[in-house]
Amino acid sequence: MSLLSPADRHLQAPVQSVGGMPAMVRTGTAHPTWLVDFSPLHRWLVRGGQAAEWLAAHALEVPEAYFRTQDLGGDEDSFLVRTGNAEFFLHDGAAGNLRARVGEITGELVQGTRIVARDDLEVVLGGEGAAQLMSEFCALDLSSVANEFLLTRVAGIAAWLRVEGAGAQQVYRIGCDPSYGEYLFETLLDGARDCGGGLLGHEDFYDLRGQNHDAS
Repeated sequence: MSLLSPADRHLQAPVQSVGGMPAMVRTGTAHPTWLVDFSPLHRWLVRGGQAAEWLAAHALEVPEAYFRTQDLGGDEDSFLVRTGNAEFFLHDGAAGNLRARVGEITGELVQGTRIVARDDLEVVLGGEGAAQLMSEFCALDLSSVANEFLLTRVAGIAAWLRVEGAGAQQVYRIGCDPSYGEYLFETLLDGARDCGGGLLGHEDFYDLRGQNHDAS
């Protein structure tokens, strides 16, 4: 896990450590279009001939369909995706329940399977102007996408994308290689600001999601 994020220069109090990385918790600002930095969350790629068996040994249901996200429950934002015949993408939530379940990840080859931590830049874009911004930054039509894990380009950068929610409550979870993270982060933040918005903290995001669930 990287200890730095392009969001660091924008950090405001209160700040707390998430995954060993400073993260903005709450801004106290209601932005109509917003961006949240989720780079501190943990992600892994499990690949190799025994990858499915490794998942099963850690009480993780092995998905059959490709590129369909499978929520793991017990922790917001924990999900699993099958990205290849013997390759799986694991995403932990802020509480770290998945990390606690799978234990220490060393990156070593075990019985033909390697588990590698991914230090992606990860953000969530949402709010009133998010759909319009994504129509400008991504060539895919995302209006009817749900529960899919997409490999695409966002603002010209190779990225993975998960569309969460539906309609006006739709948000876009985006991750990319950290070497391109600063450019992607600043581009999306500039877009949010052009829509009258800005940065939110983790708890701001969860508050908004809870309000949307209550409203539905």
